[in-house]
Amino acid sequence: MKIFKTAIAGVLVAMLAACATGPRVYTDADPATDFGRYQSFAFMEGAGKAEDGDYKTLSGQRIEDAVTSALQARGYQLDIHNPDFLVNFNLATEEKIQRSAPVYVGGRHGYRNGMYVGWPGYVQPGYADSYTQGTLNIDFVDRETNQMIWEGSAVGRVTTSMRDAPNAAIRSAVASIFNKYPYVAGRSAPMAPAQ
Repeated sequence: MKIFKTAIAGVLVAMLAACATGPRVYTDADPATDFGRYQSFAFMEGAGKAEDGDYKTLSGQRIEDAVTSALQARGYQLDIHNPDFLVNFNLATEEKIQRSAPVYVGGRHGYRNGMYVGWPGYVQPGYADSYTQGTLNIDFVDRETNQMIWEGSAVGRVTTSMRDAPNAAIRSAVASIFNKYPYVAGRSAPMAPAQ
């Protein structure tokens, strides 16, 4: 019975982890960068454009709008002529399959101790879950040195509700990345993390 309960608990934990709110967010910064010298930004030429680069995609425009709002809320100014840093971003999706191993159950069941023996070798089948994984990357590049100074990535499942409401989904993904961006315009010291 312990094996069975442990197996069920493991499956439930895996299911809850898959349903966890929000994407996984990763960030990295150049430790030698003085973020206090940055006050303005602009987007790189190809950011948010289709692969052939001829036009801006709807998702690209949504990301650009959300990033602009997030940066302006931190005191940065959009300056397309002479920015301190450039913003690049990429949105990608990939089809994934998550599999669980089958669980073998056998032995006595505790609630009928001594009266009932489970079928030896009984197998609870595993499962395969196919889903779409989305990854949003946002990069900041020093305009003068052409070196990356900060990057943030959000990785998570793309759900039907996200596809039905892309504006809200993109704003949420961008916000989750900027929740881990600790700087404001003109200030070298990072802000204290939000509690």
